[in-house]
Amino acid sequence: MQDWINHIFVEQYREVFGEKGVGPLEPETFCLVEEVNGQSVAVLQAQQTLETAHIKALVVQKEYRGQGLGMLLLSRLEEEAKSRGIKSITLSTKSYQAKDFYLKAGYQIYATLENVPQAGITKYHFIKWL
Repeated sequence: MQDWINHIFVEQYREVFGEKGVGPLEPETFCLVEEVNGQSVAVLQAQQTLETAHIKALVVQKEYRGQGLGMLLLSRLEEEAKSRGIKSITLSTKSYQAKDFYLKAGYQIYATLENVPQAGITKYHFIKWL
């Protein structure tokens, strides 16, 4: 079944982008890590699909928050993305997470979903063009 689905997607991409524009359709996952004394204290996990990277996770251990490690990882991601030919970075976060952090980092909200994943929570979708 998965082969059939992949075939349909490849066919669509060829129609839109041509043979050279198909590229790898499966996301490539990569991680950036910040360590203190040999211990991982902050990690950013992203996936690249074509010319977009999507941040799957950005976590900083509680005792290291507020020290700039998250911003450092975002900056490193942007450098890595540019070297890979990535044109945009996307992510999703929820109202109890890091909305203001991403706004401060220059990301823009392009969609808001209220009461997702449950009542009282808002999910924000962000993008940053490189």
